[in-house]
Amino acid sequence: MKKRALAIVMAGLMAVSMSSVCAYAKDEEKEAKTEGFYIGLSNGYWGNTWRAQMVEDFENKAEEYKEEGIISDYMISNSNSDATEQLNQINAMIDSGVDAILIDAVSPTTIKSAVEKAKAKGILVVIANDPAAYEDTICVCGDNYTWQKIQAMWLMEQIEGKGDIVKITGVSGNAADTIREQANDDILAEYPDVNVLTSAPGNWSQTDAQSVMTTFLSSYDSIDAILEQDVMAEGVIKAYENAGKDIPVMTGDYTKSFFAKWAEMEDLNTIGVPYAPGNATVALEVAVRLLQGKEIDEANLVANPMDENLINTVMVAPPYVVTKEAQPDATWMEGLENTEAISLDEAMELLKDSADTAALDGYMSDEAVDKLFK
Repeated sequence: MKKRALAIVMAGLMAVSMSSVCAYAKDEEKEAKTEGFYIGLSNGYWGNTWRAQMVEDFENKAEEYKEEGIISDYMISNSNSDATEQLNQINAMIDSGVDAILIDAVSPTTIKSAVEKAKAKGILVVIANDPAAYEDTICVCGDNYTWQKIQAMWLMEQIEGKGDIVKITGVSGNAADTIREQANDDILAEYPDVNVLTSAPGNWSQTDAQSVMTTFLSSYDSIDAILEQDVMAEGVIKAYENAGKDIPVMTGDYTKSFFAKWAEMEDLNTIGVPYAPGNATVALEVAVRLLQGKEIDEANLVANPMDENLINTVMVAPPYVVTKEAQPDATWMEGLENTEAISLDEAMELLKDSADTAALDGYMSDEAVDKLFK
């Protein structure tokens, strides 16, 4: 499989006072080892094309490392929001003798026993993509708060801070969904003239989102805007098309198929902010360097999104913000030094050789990952 050539530096690190830093205990044998590692990825959700692309990105990078001899092998397990199944899969990885486990947890609180078992056996634990807070682990995740804040700010500007809106959220209980909805709540609190008519989970599924939006349309005669998370925008559009109603301003998606539909619909007012599946490769690259005995520069760690007292997180910024025409000077772009504002045409060009289901992706360069370390 060929890795998509969309490399971009996405360090996106926030300044936070240091109160706690992970300690990584390694024996001399592991300290000296630089190659031949055996690595596992435990993925706790398998319900959309985004997760499939995340796993594919991980596999592409793992294959590169395998060809170079840096890793001897890797294993991947997927569960579909089943915490018990994920625990069993992680325990199987531990028993198989992996050197490191990357965990994208079903829930931030469900993997404690497995994390403790792995640490007791000297296995490096890296929390990947969806944050979870455990001592003596490293967390590498996308900046969900900033990602959602950008879109909520954009939407409020489009409706001039007033009107009746609906929300379609992600998977209830998932760490990313919790953080994103906190960002929505914080932005909406600044706009007392915005009324949230209703909210329901779309489970990051086009089918579920279409069903939810269909229910909303049958319940409310007037909806001024839709605040939804990624992957679900095309489901929202289908609900409107089936109802024969005009689509109001809405937050959007960042897949090739969505961009193509957006380009065809001249009146569609939307935005696309990629939450990069390539974040999984950053987690793998960080894990390999830690196994090789390298130390993360503490200045590059920020507070864990699930526990502000645990400073163990590498936060990766969104690679792009896509609007019809690029808006680098917009208010929602303020402070985003590692995020590029691009146009819809530019996004489509980046995805021209990709499948319709492909997400606009981004990858941290090797040089950028190296800069995270001392």
